Amino acid sequence: MATAVSPGRFREEASRRLIDSFELMLLLGLRSKQAVWKRVEAGKLPPPVVNKTNIVALWDKDEIEKFIET
Repeated sequence: MATAVSPGRFREEASRRLIDSFELMLLLGLRSKQAVWKRVEAGKLPPPVVNKTNIVALWDKDEIEKFIET
């Protein structure tokens, strides 16, 4: 079932939850964005929810935190 969300609320949630590879690198304490991709390829991190090759990749911060905790 779909949930209606106001544009303002959507903007707030997207701003809070979507992180790019640089922010993910900092969150995990890694030294390079390439290390993030190596973990994705190894199955240690989920793939990004949005991925435009060589442009942008975005992960859901809430999902990353769940993945790290388990």
